[in-house]
This record gives sequence, C-alpha cells and structure tokens, in this order.
Amino acid sequence: MVGKLTRDDVLSTSRLPVLLNASPYATPNELLQEMLDIDAGGQPVRIPQNEPMFWGDTLEGTILREAARRLGLTDLETNFTEPFEHPTLPLGASLDGRAKGSGTFVDDPSNGIYLPNDDSITLDGPILLEAKNTNAYPAERPALWRGPLQMQAQMMCTGIARGAVCVLHQGNQLRIYLYRKDNIVQSQITDAVLNFEERRKTREFYPAYSIHDATIVHSTTDTSARPVEIDDEDAKTALEDLVHAQKHKAMAEQDIQQASLCLMNLMGDAEVAYGLVGNQKYMVKWPSRHYKAQPEKVTPAKPARSMRSKTLVIKETD
Repeated sequence: MVGKLTRDDVLSTSRLPVLLNASPYATPNELLQEMLDIDAGGQPVRIPQNEPMFWGDTLEGTILREAARRLGLTDLETNFTEPFEHPTLPLGASLDGRAKGSGTFVDDPSNGIYLPNDDSITLDGPILLEAKNTNAYPAERPALWRGPLQMQAQMMCTGIARGAVCVLHQGNQLRIYLYRKDNIVQSQITDAVLNFEERRKTREFYPAYSIHDATIVHSTTDTSARPVEIDDEDAKTALEDLVHAQKHKAMAEQDIQQASLCLMNLMGDAEVAYGLVGNQKYMVKWPSRHYKAQPEKVTPAKPARSMRSKTLVIKETD
C-alpha cells in the first residue's frame, strides 16, 4: 500500500489491460505514445487522485485483510518497498498483498468466493492478492481490466502461481476471484510486451482503434504528399456512408431546430410539458441555467502546436 514502485520507463502489470486493448480507459496507441514521450525526455503522466482513487487507497488494507480472513490465509504482507521485476521481460509489478495459503476452494457465493476458470483450486504456499474498489455491480466473473490480466502478469514477475483478485463492489459486497497460472494468457502477455517494445524502438503504432486513436497514429499532416485516390472497396463504401450520414445529420439538425421552436412557443414560460408519441408518453423539459458571478480571468499563454482534427471535411468537387 505504498503506491507505484515500478519505473516510469518500464511497463507495469497494471497497464496490461491497456496493452492488450482490454481497457475502457485507454488504447495501446495511447500507452505507446506515453512511453515514447518518456523516451524523449518528457515527464510521465500523473493522474491527480480523485474521490474513487482516494477510497480505493484507503480501503485497500481493509479489503485485503477481510479477503485473507475468508480464505484462511496467514502471514499477510501489504507493505512492499521494492517492485518485482520480470527476469527477462521489461515488465514490473507493484504488489498490493501477499500471503500464505493452505486449503482447497470451490465456488462459495455465501462468502463471495468465485473461481472464474476452475471447478476447484488449491491455495498452497505463497498467494498474490490484488485489491480493487468499484461502484460496479457484483458479478461471478470480473472484467478483464479489473484485475485478472494484471494478476497473471504479477505471477510472471514473482513466480507465484496462485492469486486472488479481491473486489469491493459498491462499498458493501466483497467478491474474491481465485486464479491459477494460465500459460496461454501469460504467453499472450509475453508476445504483447515484446511487440510493444519493438514498436517502441521503431515508433510504429498499432492500427487505430477509434477516431481519437487515429489522431495519435497519424498525428501530423504532410502538405507535400499527393492526394490519396479512394479506390479500395471498403474505403469507397465508407466515403459513401459518410456523405449520406452527413446529409441526414444536417436534415435531422434542421428538423430538431424547427420542432424545438414549435414546442418552445407552445410552452411559453412553463418548464415542463407532456405529450404522446404513439403509445409512449414523453416529458419535455425546458430548464433555465443559472450562472454564478465570475471574476475576470486572464487566459495563460500557450505554446503554438498543431494536431489532427477528429472530423473529416467533406465537400462536393468536380
């Protein structure tokens, strides 16, 4: 419970969901760009602690102690001063907890114990513990980015073959997910790390996974480059879809404006109106926004920069 111990320029096990494109928060290209910036002498990205992060840190020890009690673990350790580094891969782990186990377990919903990948599991010898705190509803199988991938990578860094991902859901329901070493997943992690490091050397990005991702992969514009002829069948279809969608969007926006004006004139000073569309009743609300007085602000200076737009401009041409 001492926070991040791994080096900033080395992949940490907590970033494995991002690397394997299993995270809802970032993509492999964003992770690669982050590392390339560090390689170029930039500062690592630090996310300021928010309310969920505060409670996650505060409750970590409580989660681990209760999980150890339910599993009958002994010799619980939660304070580590050094990271655990993989013997051959550029990969490091900051552990939440480690303990000793002895016992065989099956699914035990009454104690919040689940085995997502096994019918039974024996916890003998050292056991890894990973604590998570979330407002998500409890499930019999956690999301891959909420501990399972991180746990497999921690096993690779420590040589320990058993682990428990301990998730406190909504502040009042603890789920303990037990895992053993998974050779297939660990092989995928090895391949992903090696591929990432090669891309890091060659600065070759992954294919873009989203429009935002595309602005990272293709971050600059070469004004001297020849125009691209759209002759690929998939690209031709995409262009046709985009042209039609933008026309429909413009028409829909005009319909929205006209319909809104009609309803506003009908509502007058009223804030709420009700009406039927088919058999469904709808509420229309026209609220007012209230703004507090603000002192005059001076916008701080910003250096010049350029970035690719997230929107394509489509025009008819001869």
